[in-house]
Amino acid sequence: MRTKYPLVSIIIPLHIISDRFFLDLKKFSELSYPNFEILIITDVSIKSIRKPNIKIILTGLPHTGPAEKRDIGLKQSHGEYLAFIDDDAYPHPQWLSNAVSQFRKHSNIVAVGGPGITPHEDPSLSQYGGLVYESIVTSGKAKHRFVSKGQRERFTEDWPAYNLIVKRRILLSVGGCNCTFYGGEDTFLCLKLISFGKILYDPNVIVFHHRRPLFLGHLRQIYNIGMHRGFFFKKFPKTSRKLFYVLPSILALGFIVLLTATLAFPKLSSLFLIAFLFFLGLAMATVRNKTNLYGKFIVSIGIILTHVTYGIAFIHGLFIHDLSH
Repeated sequence: MRTKYPLVSIIIPLHIISDRFFLDLKKFSELSYPNFEILIITDVSIKSIRKPNIKIILTGLPHTGPAEKRDIGLKQSHGEYLAFIDDDAYPHPQWLSNAVSQFRKHSNIVAVGGPGITPHEDPSLSQYGGLVYESIVTSGKAKHRFVSKGQRERFTEDWPAYNLIVKRRILLSVGGCNCTFYGGEDTFLCLKLISFGKILYDPNVIVFHHRRPLFLGHLRQIYNIGMHRGFFFKKFPKTSRKLFYVLPSILALGFIVLLTATLAFPKLSSLFLIAFLFFLGLAMATVRNKTNLYGKFIVSIGIILTHVTYGIAFIHGLFIHDLSH
């Protein structure tokens, strides 16, 4: 079994203890891959789980971030591969089987990543948050992070750790995550990984990732992501200094300038309205046909606010000197 099915250590950095987490945890038993262990890294005690392949590890610290928890998991694990997944996600049954097969086919890859798809059971406002991410207007060339259908295999320099499987020996070589970033720790890790080989995206290495509901929860998450990307834009130019990450800030500044001008010169209100309706129509045209007209409208407003929020946060990140916690 070790030769055909090398041990995979699934690392879950537990942040929020909820009934949903324990429901999601049960779905790991549906994995088709026969040889894996699950390490749950937590700051506080949780109820006992009587499964021989599930280990609960207490950090012994009050507030650790996901990167720190993953490093603890690395030290406590035994697998040839480490599979990172968030505590608000669960895997497709073929998740590990498809990932391990890629390592067999490609000797030059150090990690495999796949999409985080919105679960069908999520409530409507969370489904709307997922549709915001799935829109090409929101995610652009990064849309494959959130959908599987129609996507192709490709190499990437940066992949989120809600679905990232890495060779253990490479993780040890780079010293693990070794950071305290909370919202960009995966970018920092991938920057180190690509010095040793390639990261492969496979649309069939799927996890189901619960979304934050529109609007407040979603926008809080977007602000954190944008702030970290702005900070990384100046600190880690190799993977983060790209026009793609700057465009939302340009859009946000454009809206702010136009809105300010409209307040000062009311005659410009028609120009602001035209610009807003143009982007609203563009957003609505890209919302996947999973909802009614009202839902499309809500999602489209979410797309616009996502860009504005991310853009402002990105600028904020440019002026931050230290994002460690």
